[in-house]
Amino acid sequence: FRAALWRAAGGRVATGPFRGMRLAPRPYLPHLLGTYEQELHPVIDALCARRWRRIVNVGGGNGFYIAGLGARCHEAELIVFELESSAREVIRSTLDRNGLTERTRVLAAAEPAGLEAACTGEGPTLVVMDVEGAEVDLTDTHVVPALRRTTMLVETHEFVQPGCRELIELRFTSSHTVTAIETTPRTAADFPAALAPLVQRFANARCVDAVQEWRPEAQSWLLLEPR
Repeated sequence: FRAALWRAAGGRVATGPFRGMRLAPRPYLPHLLGTYEQELHPVIDALCARRWRRIVNVGGGNGFYIAGLGARCHEAELIVFELESSAREVIRSTLDRNGLTERTRVLAAAEPAGLEAACTGEGPTLVVMDVEGAEVDLTDTHVVPALRRTTMLVETHEFVQPGCRELIELRFTSSHTVTAIETTPRTAADFPAALAPLVQRFANARCVDAVQEWRPEAQSWLLLEPR
């Protein structure tokens, strides 16, 4: 099933704001399908329409966001933090497949001092953060003051750090416009029908599973834009 979808997509993201981006083999299926975090697709499109001096991805995973954003924001310096060394290798592979290696610094786990350094400099900075609860420490403007003038898209993880969404909102209410985006359920209608119609016809239940993100509970993202 996975191999059939990979062949149908040609190893590229099938839909969404990063459509056409090359992926490393055996990707997370919502990445390949382009349905991953589809609640954010309008936000991503709007952010990609701006000019960024640098884009900082905190919690790089397999490189989906840093490569996707980098491919659309051609002038931006790219910086990605990722804790796991094996994941950093996948990120490097994804960057290489999309011609982004020379523009990107791949760093280990984000610490406040390292994040401050990454966000400091001339021109506008975009931070995209998904760090499984560590967002509470990494959005503290007392230790990362550069975030006071930075645009951020932060995934909050209440099941790891209860109250983190409210805390982060309070930190930035006076300096940023705060927009919350909520997760929504996935259904068969989310599978890109044009990608593999025969697969969908004969394996519809697996197609429904393929668009699921298997989150432990409903989650929120915060878009934080400097006033």
